[in-house]
Amino acid sequence: MTLACLLLCNGQMLNGVYQNAAAMTGLESWNNGIAQNLSQSMAPGYKQASVSFEGKTTGLMAYQSANGKAGFAESVTATSQATTDFTQGTLRHTGDAFEFALEEEGFFELRRPDGELVYTRDGQFHVNNEGELVSKQGYHVMSDTRNEITLIPDGGELSGELDGTLKQNGQTIGKIGVQVAADPSQLVRSHGGFALPEDSDMELYQTESKIRQGYLESSNVSATKEMVNLINVSRSFQLNQRAISNHDDLLGKAIRSLGGNT
Repeated sequence: MTLACLLLCNGQMLNGVYQNAAAMTGLESWNNGIAQNLSQSMAPGYKQASVSFEGKTTGLMAYQSANGKAGFAESVTATSQATTDFTQGTLRHTGDAFEFALEEEGFFELRRPDGELVYTRDGQFHVNNEGELVSKQGYHVMSDTRNEITLIPDGGELSGELDGTLKQNGQTIGKIGVQVAADPSQLVRSHGGFALPEDSDMELYQTESKIRQGYLESSNVSATKEMVNLINVSRSFQLNQRAISNHDDLLGKAIRSLGGNT
């Protein structure tokens, strides 16, 4: 085996190792997303985490053709990108006056204690000690005017209309605000929902989506599908691991062969 041939073959083998390693990194990200989906599959309003894959060129790679001539080919490796599936989950009736579900697009707007605004489809609300409507994390539910919604003490049963208007004994106490993101794919996961990325100029605007009182939106995750994905990820990871091991064995043989010719 000539030196040039060994260099070309070793370059191809190393490129194969890099490609398999990149694939395993992507599979690890997918595995983490599946684990998150399974753990949150019963959480109201949870949106499925997904991973997309695409090929990315990484430059030219030398190779040796069947007739012994050297050539160059574009090297392609797999890259992954985390995404979120914002499709609506099934609405289920709970009968709880403090639980709400969005029937159409948009997010409930919450304000955390640090002032940051968070957007969620989880309408599992309750009243805190101050009589304010808050999320299960304790974040204030924002009205359509971005104010806190306070119930009237001993003001009677809470009733909600389809446009989000809240009343007690016929008296309006506020209207739940619903915000729509111009590009939901830019939202980043945050504790309690989603938040705008830092230094983002993405616009949010209010919408008149229907709000169902006494309902919750289920997660859009299929636990069965995620278990199938978990099996596929495990098998793919093992195949790439085996391929790297084979490349390593071939590279070792090539090095020993080169050492014997010098």
